[in-house]
Amino acid sequence: MTLTTPVWPTGSISDALDIGVQTDAPRSVMDVGTLVGIALRHNPKRAHLLVSTVLAKHVPTVPGIALAAGELLGLLVSAAITDSSEPSVDGAGVPRRAHEFGDRLTALVGRLTEETGAVTPDEARSARRDLTALRRDIRTATTPHPDVVTLGYAETATGLGQLVADALTAYYLHSTRHAPAGATPFAGFAEEHSHATDHTLLPTDAEWLRHGGTTILVDDELSTGTTVINTITALHALSPQAHWVVASLIDLRSGADRARFDDLAAGLGTRIDVVCLAAGSITLPADVLPRAGRMIESMPAAAPGPSAGGEVLLLDCTDLAPIRSARFGTRTPADTGLAATIARRVAALLPVAEPDPADRGVLVLGSEEFIALPMLIADELDGLEHDGAELDGAEQDGAAPERGVRFSTSTRSPIATLDQADYPIQSAISFRSHDVTSDGIGVRFAYNLTTARRRFGTVVFLPEPGTDPATLDGPDGVLDAIRRVSDRVVVVLLTASAPSDRTPAP
Repeated sequence: MTLTTPVWPTGSISDALDIGVQTDAPRSVMDVGTLVGIALRHNPKRAHLLVSTVLAKHVPTVPGIALAAGELLGLLVSAAITDSSEPSVDGAGVPRRAHEFGDRLTALVGRLTEETGAVTPDEARSARRDLTALRRDIRTATTPHPDVVTLGYAETATGLGQLVADALTAYYLHSTRHAPAGATPFAGFAEEHSHATDHTLLPTDAEWLRHGGTTILVDDELSTGTTVINTITALHALSPQAHWVVASLIDLRSGADRARFDDLAAGLGTRIDVVCLAAGSITLPADVLPRAGRMIESMPAAAPGPSAGGEVLLLDCTDLAPIRSARFGTRTPADTGLAATIARRVAALLPVAEPDPADRGVLVLGSEEFIALPMLIADELDGLEHDGAELDGAEQDGAAPERGVRFSTSTRSPIATLDQADYPIQSAISFRSHDVTSDGIGVRFAYNLTTARRRFGTVVFLPEPGTDPATLDGPDGVLDAIRRVSDRVVVVLLTASAPSDRTPAP
């Protein structure tokens, strides 16, 4: 494994709070510092937040990077299922090529992450070709397992879970905080450190979890593993599983927490394996909560970002196939054909790029739990943008910075912002939620739409399918918030599939 300089080098926040993160190289295919930075959040249960460089949740990210990270995690899960050797919670059975893939992805994160410096169009196209090749190689090395069940955690890991399920060609269901009409809850569990703790499962297939099977649990990070323990305990009581595989981008559990997994497996008479891209440890001072609280209070007020007051365009795609949410369960992979169709319609609305040093290009913004399809749309649009630039001869200006397409999503998690280069959350917008959730209407956020006095010229926003556009408007609505930091907002309207008694066949 190649160790590299973190995207956000160790900063004043981590130093001031004595927070340290270490990589356990034997259990890792990437370095923890490549995958996360540390931010502070407004949460009395946990002061810090691990901000991912590859999840594309809080930080606008090249979509192909997020796709490759999810697919690499899927490869590790596939190997854990296939491996018949002595079970290990530390990721035994990692395929040899996974380390090579991890090194290649590490290099691409460095080449394509905006914080590391300007990327020329030639460099961006070369990196995209390498990224395409990496994803092809990962998929070729992955053994499908269509008989397993994959469960992703809302809200952060709903897209990541879909990527792992698609890599395995497996049934996929994610937990939800939505309360849609006509859906019957199967089970619930708690994420005790989260800003919003309750998770509900709404599968419409009564046979989704079969006795004695293999179930994959996908989350973006493991800190203590308590959420996973709660999940396995609740679901195993309803339908005992022979094998549980826990998959996360990073695993920072202590030795004592890893032992809790061993004890749980022994107590339930099951097997629990854990796989991750990077494993390690995090050290926190005993008084981290009050110290972090004081630091948040002392942070300077966020400077106003570049004000744009842009136009809002509604792109009506309700004539396309209804979108079935994976919160109801699905046996079909995310629809790349549909994503390509929507991307072409979006591209037709984008203006011809003009040199503007303040313009970061195009951001595709998903909405909380609605991540997988928007991420694919962003990747398709990124391909169209690069192909179009090459056809237009834009690469002749080798000194011009590459803007391209980035992807992130809105979130309900309140995070402290600080406008400095070594801190991962530099700006925020807030707005009223538009979806029907169990806890009602609340405040939502989107991060890093502006940074270093730069903004995205166009933001393509994908609300939950079936959303009434009127719920997005108003002085505290999401459209008003986005248009204040962008020249143009394209809102993609999609039709939602109603919950049904049967999931679609592959």
